[in-house]
Amino acid sequence: MSEYQCYEFQALDRPLTHEAQEEMRRLSSRVALTATSASFVYNYGDFRGNPYDVLGKYFDAMLYITNWGTRQLMFRFPANAIPDDVMSTYQYADSLEWSQAGKYVILNIEHNEEDGYDGWIEGEGSLSGMVQLRDDILHGDWRALYLAWLKVAHSEVQLLEAEEDLVEPPIPPNLQRLSPSLRNLITFFDLDDDLVLAAAQASPKVERTDERLSGIIDHLSKEEQHDFLKRLLKGEPHLDIALANRLRELSGMSKADSISSQRRTLRQLLAVSKVIMQQRLE
Repeated sequence: MSEYQCYEFQALDRPLTHEAQEEMRRLSSRVALTATSASFVYNYGDFRGNPYDVLGKYFDAMLYITNWGTRQLMFRFPANAIPDDVMSTYQYADSLEWSQAGKYVILNIEHNEEDGYDGWIEGEGSLSGMVQLRDDILHGDWRALYLAWLKVAHSEVQLLEAEEDLVEPPIPPNLQRLSPSLRNLITFFDLDDDLVLAAAQASPKVERTDERLSGIIDHLSKEEQHDFLKRLLKGEPHLDIALANRLRELSGMSKADSISSQRRTLRQLLAVSKVIMQQRLE
């Protein structure tokens, strides 16, 4: 069986500089390159760069897939954009991992199928269907992080001792209403749909709070209002997130208010998913 590897990179916050594009060409003369993306496909040979370093220096998202069983999705975030408690909560060994890379923090979601994948594997174009997840996470939507934990924990449940069990992380709201990007994530990592439905049973249904926050703008001092406007003129990325966090602080709202306090074990979730599967089959 011939080898297949696909690396896809995307720059989301700003386009690649001329120097960055030249660096991509030096990595491979066969790179599919645009002002905001680079794609490398190999049927023999290997990527000459370090994917982690390339992402940390030039891009905001990366996808890697092979026909021998590796599927990987990585996002780069500005430092301090993701709360420390979120990073410490939504992680699992080396399969759901956060790491510091200079002025950025990188999220790595990785799954390795020991027996590889049967049939045709094609990764080109897959990343574009999931890049919205980065923006969702930046805006405090942790559903992708929860689903990533669910996948890696489910993959390793066979390694647990009989007396061991895993307790799920905080359950984010609106798992019943999955966006196209979340569905693409589920498909890419081959996450069990019945297990997702089982997890969603305890997920609160919450409406967006943007409208409530807009009424708090007048609570900002004149100095803060002018500061935000100056930063807007300078083109500061993700300024809307900084403003929303400041308004949420003034209003007393908390992102954690919408997260369910209920916690189930992985074996409990698997038991519910079996019931859902049986009902679906019937």
